[in-house]
Amino acid sequence: MTACTETAAIPKACACLVDARGRLLVFSHPEDGNMQLPKGTIEPGESPEFAVRRELLEESGIDHAGALVSLGTLQRDCEAGVEGNTHRHPQLWHLFLIHAEGPLPEHFDHVAMGSPEEDGLVFSFSWLAPEAPIDGYALPYRQAIERVRAAQALAAAQPVAAG
Repeated sequence: MTACTETAAIPKACACLVDARGRLLVFSHPEDGNMQLPKGTIEPGESPEFAVRRELLEESGIDHAGALVSLGTLQRDCEAGVEGNTHRHPQLWHLFLIHAEGPLPEHFDHVAMGSPEEDGLVFSFSWLAPEAPIDGYALPYRQAIERVRAAQALAAAQPVAAG
């Protein structure tokens, strides 16, 4: 048995924020050099829903009080040396689709807060268009983006209710 299978999965909450044009909020992490979605560890006693709101605020400065749509979970075996992790461990990501409640800038920077590992880091945010390639993203982010795109396609295919 490997050390990874002996360890309980670390729960994570991932915010998949989309704007009115169907674009997904992404950011460049200065220490990892890769594009990511806002996410972080669910703290003891927190619900995934509370954690995703907290992580979105800490990493982007966006305080979202509106609806959350669960996109399920995904398992990730996080390698050592990835995203600042010092050891290999399993993660369980809780994915949430969030619709922006108003317009946001095309590009903006935010100084991360709330996490000892990320406090003071500057995250540079931008928008990923629905048709943009995602091959430059790490596997779990590609999986999350694919779920967002599938949910958006399903919603677009639903008939509009007569009012």
